[in-house]
Amino acid sequence: MPSAAVLAPVALPLVAAGVIAVFRLAGMSLGRVAAAIGAWGAVAALLAVWIPVRSSLELTLGALGYGSAFDLRIDAVTFAFGLMIATPTAVLLTLQPRTWQEMTWQEMSISLVGLASAIAAIEGGSVVLTALAGATAGTVAIVLLETEDPRAPRPSWATLLVGWLALSWVGVMLQVGGGTAVYSAVPVATVTAPLFGVLAVAALLASNLFPWRTWPADLWSRPSLRAAGITVAILYPLGFYLLVRAYELGDGRYPHPLFHAGLAILGVTSAFAAAARAQAAATRRKFLGEVIPFFGGFALASIAIGTALGLVAGLVLLATAAAMVACLALLPDRAGLAAMVSIAAAVGLPPGLAFGARVIGIEATFEAGDLLGLIGVAAAAAWALLMVGGARAIGLPGGRGHPATETFAGVSMAIAMLTLLAGPAIAAVQTGFANPVATEVMSTSALGGGLITVDTVSSVLPAVTLFAPLLILGVLVYAVAGTSAIRTQSRAALFKLPEGGIRQRARETVRALTVPEQYRSILNIRELEIAAVGGQPLLWLAALAALAFAVTR
Repeated sequence: MPSAAVLAPVALPLVAAGVIAVFRLAGMSLGRVAAAIGAWGAVAALLAVWIPVRSSLELTLGALGYGSAFDLRIDAVTFAFGLMIATPTAVLLTLQPRTWQEMTWQEMSISLVGLASAIAAIEGGSVVLTALAGATAGTVAIVLLETEDPRAPRPSWATLLVGWLALSWVGVMLQVGGGTAVYSAVPVATVTAPLFGVLAVAALLASNLFPWRTWPADLWSRPSLRAAGITVAILYPLGFYLLVRAYELGDGRYPHPLFHAGLAILGVTSAFAAAARAQAAATRRKFLGEVIPFFGGFALASIAIGTALGLVAGLVLLATAAAMVACLALLPDRAGLAAMVSIAAAVGLPPGLAFGARVIGIEATFEAGDLLGLIGVAAAAAWALLMVGGARAIGLPGGRGHPATETFAGVSMAIAMLTLLAGPAIAAVQTGFANPVATEVMSTSALGGGLITVDTVSSVLPAVTLFAPLLILGVLVYAVAGTSAIRTQSRAALFKLPEGGIRQRARETVRALTVPEQYRSILNIRELEIAAVGGQPLLWLAALAALAFAVTR
């Protein structure tokens, strides 16, 4: 396989975006066909490059400057995250717009540029290149959301950019301290605890992995979900990508055990908070908005544990979440079979893929021992709470109107059904999709079990022999009872959350604070400027002395 093939997953969406723009300027509209070809071309390129050889392929295109190389590579990590990003984006670009007027050529072109930027971020061989491409993807996502509907909720540009600025600082420090920022070549001693702390914060900011309601949930409240689904698809996996690559930087581990425990606690706290908001949701749309943050919190807890089993479980959860992004973006607001099947897949009804991955993730925490076992108990409690919210969501009103022309109930239900039917194949998914990633970044042998079972340290999960009978039993129960046994009346929430949330109330409290009159000039930039201009020489000497003292400390 020639090294230039590494460019294909990035180049094909860019070429498609350019073709769409050029033809539109010439007065011709290619519609969604060109966008679909560009997005599916990226998926096909990833498959064509990785599957025949299943080994790393690199390409160096020169220098970025200041010692950083323009290095691209496709390995097991790139392949896994590339599919998570490109596949749901391709589905949405293929199916969402039914007419040219519903999705403008600008939106199509911008979506393809965002997809190319996200793939470039994961193909980047160094931390610096990942930061540059990630910042580009975040900026393009803001432009896409503004182009679709400037009045609809969206994250601020600073919110999406700050994490990538922090990552660029990490890249510079690695370049200065270790001579390189290439993932596979950074000296382990260079990845100190303070530096890794900044890297972890950058990853959390990139995907907004926090217990409060963040933009991955807020975007689902937009009137149209065209841009929302694509934005979540291309941006949300990037923070997890950084945490997985961090294992490669640290030779298979994080610099200190507290990072494993702290990130896992943050993950399970985020999952529990998302489940709490989901069970208290007033509409089905608000419940579905918390599904992806719950997947993310659970995946963060699994990945951060520090074992190959936890990493594999987290990757399968992220792959399922990627499928759910496309499913939820195409789901109609009206009640029906598609909504019930989608909710069942989202909450992890057995024997679905989400069910198996969460079981493996909880098992990984127990096998890690000590405090991490308690994290597994908390994760199980969060999962049970989401189950309660899912049962309640079936009877909730649909929520804010999602244009019917943007929805495909059959496709949405098919995606959800696929994740449910894939449960017995979780061992095969682990072997072909997630195991190579763990082997790549942790330098460990692949987990055993093959295509039928999942082997852990202390037990064996017979995926096919256990999940297949459950699947058959579920099909028989549905064939006999249909949907008549499902209660569709609205239920009361287990507990209600404060209106507006803690974050909004804290913001209002800060805004309500006032500064006493005699101190307001200190915080008034204009008055400070006047005082500085009219200051005596003694003032400037004092300022220089203070500056010298601060610099030499």
